[in-house]
Amino acid sequence: MKKQWIAACIFFFCFIFSVISYYYWDIPLAYYCRSLSRSVLDIAEIITITGESKWYYIILVPSFVVVHFILKHKIWSMRVLFLFVALSASGLINMLIKWIAGRHRPINMFNNGEFGFEYFRLIYESTSFPSGHTVTSFALAAAISILFPRWSIPAYAAAAAIGMSRIMITSHYLSDVFAGAGIGIICALGVQYYFDRFHLQLGRK
Repeated sequence: MKKQWIAACIFFFCFIFSVISYYYWDIPLAYYCRSLSRSVLDIAEIITITGESKWYYIILVPSFVVVHFILKHKIWSMRVLFLFVALSASGLINMLIKWIAGRHRPINMFNNGEFGFEYFRLIYESTSFPSGHTVTSFALAAAISILFPRWSIPAYAAAAAIGMSRIMITSHYLSDVFAGAGIGIICALGVQYYFDRFHLQLGRK
């Protein structure tokens, strides 16, 4: 029950702030970020690369093979699998929502004045809602905090930095990042629920 309330509060918080941001903050913040100096944008572009899910798959897949088949460490096998499933589940849900929402990216607003949603009409690469990098980073941050609570603050700080970088380089709006953070965290909590339900031990205290 406690986890359900946590998930509900996260969903409510992110939904409310996404809506507020959509109507009041997205456009002015996007134009402000467009005027940032090149040196600031260069740093943001380096940070944003760490939000790409492919890097984590490159680490997690061989790690699972090593710990499961070579080292035969059951707890660590489940931990790596948990991170993999949390990442994959959040990614699939993100793709589905992006396809449904069909929200224009900031570049479309800058070039053509297009702002808002065109449901089911835009191709995946052109859609902005939610931020995929943010979904990935917050899903991993939540999963890491579940496995290793002492790493919660740096994990969430890194995820927040990645989300901010997406806004700074004007790849996404603030509302996209709020939504992405909520989706990522809720997906990780959902995966944890099923791991616990099927008694897949993660070695958590």
